[in-house]
Amino acid sequence: MEGVKTAYKYWFRFGSPVAFGVFRALMSGLIFVNLCMLSIYFQDFYSNKGYMPADLCARWLDTDVFLIQGSDFNINRINPLYGVTNDAIILGAFWLTTVAALFSALGLHTRISTIVMALGMITLHHRNPMLLHGGDTAMRIGAIYLAIGSSGAAFSLDRFFAVKKGLADSTPKLVSMWPQRLVQFNLALIYFTTTWAKWFGGLWKSGDATWYPARLHEFDRFPVPEFINQYPVIKISTYGTLLVEFSLATLIWFKPLRKYVLLAGIGMHAFIEYSMNIPLFAFVMVSFYICFYEGEEVASWWDRLKLRFAKRSV
Repeated sequence: MEGVKTAYKYWFRFGSPVAFGVFRALMSGLIFVNLCMLSIYFQDFYSNKGYMPADLCARWLDTDVFLIQGSDFNINRINPLYGVTNDAIILGAFWLTTVAALFSALGLHTRISTIVMALGMITLHHRNPMLLHGGDTAMRIGAIYLAIGSSGAAFSLDRFFAVKKGLADSTPKLVSMWPQRLVQFNLALIYFTTTWAKWFGGLWKSGDATWYPARLHEFDRFPVPEFINQYPVIKISTYGTLLVEFSLATLIWFKPLRKYVLLAGIGMHAFIEYSMNIPLFAFVMVSFYICFYEGEEVASWWDRLKLRFAKRSV
């Protein structure tokens, strides 16, 4: 029973909102940048004149049918743009989501802006499901968690103005840690299912998988030394990737190893970001890492950093 009580306290206790506030700023900022990048290609990706007209999108989504006990049923989706062919309406929804992401990043009218951002991201992703990669899905998941959590309780303009007006204490009030724990669990689940899928495929188990991405030249970004794409480094990078991802799903929960596991994850994603052109993917995944630290820890880092700079200035 003691173990159950400890687990319950970990998942459902109240704690500092600082870490989740930093996560909100990082994730919302990345969503804002991503939408600004996509705006350049709005006509191609989201308009009825582009690659995915509304009728083609409808047919694509309607094929997502599951069979349970002999009966077909379609998945219900939050998609206000379903069947919409007016490009002005779609453009309005796009920019509304973009502005909401900016407000969320700043922590301004946070409760409303995070909800609008989450609904907008879900809607846009269903408007063109062929456009998405893993980073897009991670952004959508992050936006949903921000909408249900106390995202503006710390590291936000909402709190700054409240403290300045005397409406809030200088120390953030404690909030439910449940949304932050969901982010932790979801990230660990992503890495676990990724490792599972890779290990039961032929190329990863044989140690040859990382040979192939370097031959997909449409993803080329910055040059890497030739020996990295040759054996035996291929074997090391293939099994090393599996080890890092499995550690991010399991050993990440063991506090003494947490820092080293996260540093390994940052190194893995940094190499992906350097060598492959997958927009914002590495930044999105790494932004989740802050949620594995308690708000008290993040606040302590900030206090030590301010003290260090104060000593240098003196």
